[in-house]
Amino acid sequence: MRGSPGFSEVVPVPVRGTGYENGVLSRVTGGQLRPGGVDLTERMLTLADLPAQAHILDLGCGTGSTVDSLLEVGFRAVGLDRSELLLQTGKMSAPSLPVLCGWSKSLPLVSGQFDAILAECSLSTMSDLDAVLAECWRVLRPGGRLSVSDLYVRNPEGLPALRALPFSCGMREALTQAELTAQLRAHGFEIVAWEDHSETLKTIAAQMILAHGSLNEFWSKSEPQANPFDLQIAISRAKLGYFVLVAQR
Repeated sequence: MRGSPGFSEVVPVPVRGTGYENGVLSRVTGGQLRPGGVDLTERMLTLADLPAQAHILDLGCGTGSTVDSLLEVGFRAVGLDRSELLLQTGKMSAPSLPVLCGWSKSLPLVSGQFDAILAECSLSTMSDLDAVLAECWRVLRPGGRLSVSDLYVRNPEGLPALRALPFSCGMREALTQAELTAQLRAHGFEIVAWEDHSETLKTIAAQMILAHGSLNEFWSKSEPQANPFDLQIAISRAKLGYFVLVAQR
């Protein structure tokens, strides 16, 4: 199942170091660069109700661990990430892993190619969400599913504090449920399912403390350009939650 996924090669895109790249987060999660881990991925796939051997794009695939898991259970899968470092890390353990380096707002992929797109804790790190959603629509087949797990803002009054964080902080782009679903509908998507999984944030917070001694220490290492107290205040004011969503083209 590791044959050519049908994408064109592009020039690698270097990105600045983040908590994803420097190992701070993987030390907490054991390699899964998102809350919920494999269990939440399986939930996303269940909600998407995909056919056997569906062609899946993992958008923001990191080291490609989800791509590898999808291939193991018989799906046709390819991953894309803008971090050359994370992709190279994945290929060290799986040299034939079908992943490529590129930007989500300009996918080097054929239109109508995929039955589904997975975006696990990645949309909130993308500044031009309209362009990304337009590309997701383009590469999905009619009836294809966009399955998302990510942060969202449960208190809209906390948005200004999030937006004031440094540009390096991916969470500053988190949206409310109403904002995100409105953008999806504006691009033609129909919302099929929405589930709150905010309890996964409590689990990962406990793991952060266990691995690094305190949340302040974790944030100091993960987001060195931000004041850890400002981060925690912004997270608290926004009442950040975590969700799973499935939308249909």
